[in-house]
Amino acid sequence: MEKYKKAQRLDIALQNFRKSGVYKRNSNTLTDADLAVLFTIKFAEDNIKIKLTDIANKLELTLPAVTHKVNDLEERGLLVKKVSTNDRRVVNLELTTDAKKELDSIVDSYYNPLFILMDRLGKEDSKTLLKILDKVNAQGKIIK
Repeated sequence: MEKYKKAQRLDIALQNFRKSGVYKRNSNTLTDADLAVLFTIKFAEDNIKIKLTDIANKLELTLPAVTHKVNDLEERGLLVKKVSTNDRRVVNLELTTDAKKELDSIVDSYYNPLFILMDRLGKEDSKTLLKILDKVNAQGKIIK
């Protein structure tokens, strides 16, 4: 019976976490998947060219999934693909001016719930939460 009580406590905690407002970070025109890709490009270190594989690795997604999303974003005029001058097999991704403007206009409101959460938890508990979430995510999908 005790294991069910612990499972119920975890279930309630996860449901309450979902209700906390942390996920109320949206854009009128961009999906969460759009934003994940676009912010990954935006936050890449200065002068570092970012490729499809870099995004797939960072977001822990398959290359076909990222390719599909990148093609969609390119069609919508939010990013451009540029062939590397060093290796024509390599395609680097860059944000368009429109994408930069859109991201600049929402970045603070998009990440603000997470900043609030980190402030309330404090530095150490935020690091612990991230460590636990990384550990959970490393397990992969629990129920297939």
